[in-house]
Amino acid sequence: MYLFDPEHEDLPANRDADLFLEKQLTRTKGLVYKYPGRAIVLLSYTCAANCRYCERQDRVGVGLDSEGRLQPEEIDAAVSFVAESPEITEVIFSGGDPLTHPVGLDRAWRAMAALPQVAILRIHTRFPLQAPDKVDFDLLEGLAGCDAMPYLSLHIDHPDELTPETEAAIGRLRRMGYVLISQSVFLKGVNDDLDVLDRMFTRLAQLGVCPYYLYHCHPIATTMRFVMTLDEEIELMSRLRERISGVACPQHIFEMRGTTGKLVVPTDHWSVDLTSVCDFTGATQDVRSVAMDVELPTVSLSAPAKTGAQAADGMPDG
Repeated sequence: MYLFDPEHEDLPANRDADLFLEKQLTRTKGLVYKYPGRAIVLLSYTCAANCRYCERQDRVGVGLDSEGRLQPEEIDAAVSFVAESPEITEVIFSGGDPLTHPVGLDRAWRAMAALPQVAILRIHTRFPLQAPDKVDFDLLEGLAGCDAMPYLSLHIDHPDELTPETEAAIGRLRRMGYVLISQSVFLKGVNDDLDVLDRMFTRLAQLGVCPYYLYHCHPIATTMRFVMTLDEEIELMSRLRERISGVACPQHIFEMRGTTGKLVVPTDHWSVDLTSVCDFTGATQDVRSVAMDVELPTVSLSAPAKTGAQAADGMPDG
């Protein structure tokens, strides 16, 4: 069930924000090339329900649904970019939620799967949790039969989301052959509790879903009430690691804003200086300010180096 909270519905989203440089590193409309070997395709800016901790609130849930839905020619341009980038072996369909654009997902998935270098295709979705009765299982079964290895990542933040209907949907997806993983976000007042995390991740593992990432919730104007300190998160993750099976324990991830870097946060079992951290460019940043400051400067980055045809035709780094 989703509740309307008038206290927080009028918080303005900053449409000019580019927290994780996705706009800067967009190569064709909807295609983001940020990390070597894999590309993200944002098929749609629409979701079954708008999460108030979403870090894409500059695009999702702010009236850009029509603009964000990729058209056939835009999907074809994204496929052409990957075809001309032989180093890209993995494509991630996200959004919004890619399951809100079934025609586009079908076109994009099948075309990407036909590329000889693409070995893994991923769908990142909350549909099986938000609207399990609306999931197009016929579409997903057809996509799972393509050549590339099919992954499906469920975004889940509380064990109460694992309703009987959602668990049934997970079972169907597993039988189709999807490798199921999960992503979650630390949220104050929602899952900032050891027993809650234990129940959620243990049950996911029992259902055949491998817990993958548990993210730090970044402080932007629309998410501040959910933000925990890194120290609070580390305390919970450390006790969780002591309690649950390794197959049920996700990686605690701090994604750098304004630069590149998805960093694994160590537990308190290690004696580690957490006052500073290096991003993937080698630049050092102060951890506490990066974790808690609402506004951060952004750096200008180039996309990962291209090979083959793209290197030859001088595609700009944009």
